Amino acid sequence: MSGPQVYFSLPPKELFTFPPSNQPSALPPPIRERTFRAPFGISPWLFDLAMRPEVPFLFALTYILTVFALNARNRQRGHKPWWIARQPFFKPFVILHNVSLAVYSAATFVAMYRALRHTWPGFDNPYGLAGIADSMCKIHGPRGLGDAITYNSTINIWESKNALVHMSPNGNPDPTDVGRLWNEGLAFWGWIFYLSKFYEVLDTFIIVAKGKRSATLQTYHHAGAMLCMWAGMRYMSPPIWMFVFINSFIHALMVSFSISN
Repeated sequence: MSGPQVYFSLPPKELFTFPPSNQPSALPPPIRERTFRAPFGISPWLFDLAMRPEVPFLFALTYILTVFALNARNRQRGHKPWWIARQPFFKPFVILHNVSLAVYSAATFVAMYRALRHTWPGFDNPYGLAGIADSMCKIHGPRGLGDAITYNSTINIWESKNALVHMSPNGNPDPTDVGRLWNEGLAFWGWIFYLSKFYEVLDTFIIVAKGKRSATLQTYHHAGAMLCMWAGMRYMSPPIWMFVFINSFIHALMVSFSISN
């Protein structure tokens, strides 16, 4: 008799519809636990506002068009630094900006490392690859193969294959469950990471203020990261943990290197 197995399938066609579906509804934001996985609470009003699709879409579009316009303006000016870039406070401001990003990125990486350590079942788990896939690809519910809570898009409810695993009274995954990525830190740090993508566009305007050209790759990276993080957090997509974990580590290294130089 064979044990649990891993299988692959094509994504559902509704994944590619636009505008995106309203289902499932975004889960309520984490409450303050005074723990590293949720150091402080998030305002429900602010959380719901940031999860509206028009917020990242309009911001990203405005950002791209503005950068193109400023690149053209800098080209006309012969790539001379702006007035603000020649002021004494500009360099300390840039250093403070980079230090803040480096510290924040390092904290996010540590938080996600902690979440992964609490979620990772180990290569020697009794279910092998199936146990690892279950832990890393299903982010809601208590720890354990078959205990995950997933969204059934056919009947629009959250459910678990294990009848002993219950939802919270409102029908959502229980926010007190531990052992999976969402409640172990992704819900809090992933949302803050999403917000940081709005702040990081300041990198581009620092470059432009110096009279330099913002590279097309950088422009689309900032806009794309913003949209990807919105989609991942809004629909609680399991692969989003990889973006938060790896990108925060790379940013911490890159920003620290730029500070030292």
